[in-house]
Amino acid sequence: MNKKKKKKSGSIAIPFLLTFLISLIVIGGIAIVIYDKIDNDESSLLTMVNEAGTLSAEDNHTVMLILDLSDSVEMPDEDSEDSEYEDNDSEDEDYQDDEDSYDWETTEEEEKEVYPEPYTFIVMRSTPVDKQMMFMGIPSNMLVGNDNKKAKDIYESSGAAGISQSIEYSLGIEIDRYAVFDSESFKKACNIMGGVTYAVPKGVKGIPDSDSEQYLSPEQIEKIISYGGYSGGEIQRISTASAIVTAMMNQTSGVRIAENLDNTFETLINLIKSDISAVDYNDKKYAIKFMMKYSDPADSESSSSRATFITPYGNETEKNFVADSSFADEIKVYFEEAKEENSDTSNTESQESQKNE
Repeated sequence: MNKKKKKKSGSIAIPFLLTFLISLIVIGGIAIVIYDKIDNDESSLLTMVNEAGTLSAEDNHTVMLILDLSDSVEMPDEDSEDSEYEDNDSEDEDYQDDEDSYDWETTEEEEKEVYPEPYTFIVMRSTPVDKQMMFMGIPSNMLVGNDNKKAKDIYESSGAAGISQSIEYSLGIEIDRYAVFDSESFKKACNIMGGVTYAVPKGVKGIPDSDSEQYLSPEQIEKIISYGGYSGGEIQRISTASAIVTAMMNQTSGVRIAENLDNTFETLINLIKSDISAVDYNDKKYAIKFMMKYSDPADSESSSSRATFITPYGNETEKNFVADSSFADEIKVYFEEAKEENSDTSNTESQESQKNE
């Protein structure tokens, strides 16, 4: 009897041990798969941690944007123009003899040659706490700085830092950084943004006249922005430039820009002249991504309203533009720091967006 009982116990123990070992193998295999999955997602988890942040008025910033085409466009020879005027003065008597038969209007139009403007100055103000941007064009013939010199003359003599300081002095604002684009880097930036659809003023050479909006390539955008033959003079040109940049910013996908912002920065920073450092970018990138991503309209077919533009007003002569004394006071609202309540609201939105992600 005792021997039979022992054999029965052994026969039960062996299947139990086999079942236990198989269970360990199965559970261990599942654990390995889960661990491997966690290991693969480690970079994603790290990215989410790095992207976390809050918004405040300290994230607001102002950048001086400059399109410098001096190396790629034909510019008039000022000395030859002056000598031409002198020759005309010396030949006044000859012109008076034929005054009755001379078609002055037609000849002026035929002889007038339009040159591209080599410099375009735009101040970009970003307030991520409000998910807003503002672009303010500065006419190249605007008198700025302590010495009341033309903006383009100051830039040619003192560079981007010099023109930034002069605008700060005249308008009572603070410009944090500057970025100078040439033709290549500007077109690259336009491609990154996706171009723009815009109603172009008629008469721009090289651009088809249209009564409605038309899609513009980077080459066309550059041509319109630098066009020197607008009937409204330099103030119309800089207003058009600011309007196109604003439209491009509103028409682009903020989500797409935010997701590719790191690559975009690395690409453009090597093509432009700028005092924006990698540290500056890392300090502001969360706020910029938040501003772009969460300012997209609910309707994908609609344009965003994240960006606006303003144009200086004042007195413009043939050579100079003088901003009205009240203009500096009116733009202060764009450069004042955000109110504390707005900051708190945006911080709440930021935290909620992180939870959703």
